[in-house]
Amino acid sequence: MFNRKQLSLLGALAWLPLYFLVQWISHYPVIIEKYYSQGFYPIWSQLLRALWGPIPFSVGDIGYSALILFGVIKIYTHIKSSMPFENSLLFLGKSVSVLYITFNLSWGLNYYRLPLQETLKLTLIAKDSSALNNLTTALVRKANSLHLSLETDPLRALTVPYSETDILKKASQGFKEVAKNYPNLYYSKPAIKKSLFALPLSYMGYAGYLNPFSLEAQINQKIPTYRLAVVATHEIGHQLGYASERDTNFIGYLAALEHSDSYFKYAATTLALSYCLGDLKRENTTAYKVAIEMLRPGILENFRSSNRFWQAYKNPLSPYFESVFNKFLIINHQPQGVKSYGQMVQLLLAYHSEFPLEKN
Repeated sequence: MFNRKQLSLLGALAWLPLYFLVQWISHYPVIIEKYYSQGFYPIWSQLLRALWGPIPFSVGDIGYSALILFGVIKIYTHIKSSMPFENSLLFLGKSVSVLYITFNLSWGLNYYRLPLQETLKLTLIAKDSSALNNLTTALVRKANSLHLSLETDPLRALTVPYSETDILKKASQGFKEVAKNYPNLYYSKPAIKKSLFALPLSYMGYAGYLNPFSLEAQINQKIPTYRLAVVATHEIGHQLGYASERDTNFIGYLAALEHSDSYFKYAATTLALSYCLGDLKRENTTAYKVAIEMLRPGILENFRSSNRFWQAYKNPLSPYFESVFNKFLIINHQPQGVKSYGQMVQLLLAYHSEFPLEKN
């Protein structure tokens, strides 16, 4: 039998064998997809959403606050007391083990599931200049049409007439339409909340995040309102168990595009357009300039409002926040890091080659 000290040491090192186990099982995405992402996880996720969803504030944010406070108290206690340094290391190791195990069981294994194009049965196509230009032009036309239907002044940025709470309540509705073709994207028991840390999130450059322990979707309510709809649907994509930012960006786009509300469609269309324009600018400057000239000026003003928002919160630590998040994504099976968001263009091209945008 192990004595107490040996048990403490085993607990402190428990994360290490689990780390290698996770790395091993990551090579078997079919198994993860079947038994975790489409087996255990949906049941676990719905249970937590049913538990925390009705509570009007973010339980996860409260939990993070309590965890930080507890950590500060423990550090202070260690400094003030004569506690052996070895004990502090054991406590730290056990804490890391508990968090690592909980993270992976609660949500983290979704990083190693099958790519979205396989579960949605999409065929990726080559992202050549012609295909990208055609998709961008179609998105420009749809964005112009939506802007015209919602704002008669072509020079004015679109203003969304809903409150942040209204948008979060409406966000799940688009998934009902999406689930008709893709049952795996069925969503129920919403748990989408305004973050208690909106100001720090703004300085860190985050529009939202999923708490992997409470599985609540947290939205930075300070961002421009016209973007809020697609940020909410993006985070719901994470709640459904899709960890890849590329895949979740596309899921958020699709759910907002299929929404019955035109303001959601506008958020989806302009999000996709922003990424396609970025790629087109790098690949075909002439076509990019033509696309920009086609856009109603009010749409460009919406884009500028987003840029102004993030510029207002730029600070000396911004590059470090981005670097940390970039490394987190790379460690978790997303080798492109923060560039993964823009890779949704691959899925846009595949999807709209089968379902032309003009028919939406």
